[in-house]
Amino acid sequence: MPVDSRRRITVARRDFVNYLTSCPFCGETVGPRFVTREHLDVPPAPPYAASVRCPRCHEAYEVVFADSN
Repeated sequence: MPVDSRRRITVARRDFVNYLTSCPFCGETVGPRFVTREHLDVPPAPPYAASVRCPRCHEAYEVVFADSN
């Protein structure tokens, strides 16, 4: 069974920190307050990704941070 492509999204870290990111399942605005785990094993500058749980639909997914240049 393939993994749902919505389980991993890529966003600019700046957008995530400023709550400009939406849950891929329900569209709720999410940010650092909803992080359940930071991932430090993907370059270039920690944290590189975060596991997030949506406050509305309670779906868990991974947010991978892209360069915000």
